[in-house]
Amino acid sequence: KKNKVALKGPLTTPVGKGFTSVNVGLRKTLDLYANVRPIRALPGIPSRYPDLDLVIVRENTEDLYAGLEHVVVPGVVESLKIITEKASTRISKYAFEFARREGRKKVTAVHKANIMKLSDGLFLDSFYNVAKQYPEIPADDKIIDNCCMQLVMNPQQFDVMVMENLY
Repeated sequence: KKNKVALKGPLTTPVGKGFTSVNVGLRKTLDLYANVRPIRALPGIPSRYPDLDLVIVRENTEDLYAGLEHVVVPGVVESLKIITEKASTRISKYAFEFARREGRKKVTAVHKANIMKLSDGLFLDSFYNVAKQYPEIPADDKIIDNCCMQLVMNPQQFDVMVMENLY
């Protein structure tokens, strides 16, 4: 924290048991809320989409990363998906500021608000409230299921995608 630099080697978390994720602990402790993943076609490598260039911005500190789960009764486990207006607004602002700074053309919110009406609905409302502050950047949204299909069929329609943790 003092030097604002970290070196981290490969880390793994036991699946289904064992200790909690060191990565999640670092994200929470250091408030590393924006997971930025650029996706580009590699020059000289044959590709169906040689001009592919998009960025995924994912909220990294809440949703299922809150890690809140418990046994309700033996054989039944409940995991809580936490979505807040504060974090949804913050990640949306990050995505739009990134788009503005990097000369990107559009920001797409990816969600599951068709099923998760309150939690992803709050995320989507927050996204569109932020979008109003960036009238020069077109904003739209896609349900995650459709988005996955569109990424395979027509990825050029995307530029910056912002989302909570959609599993």
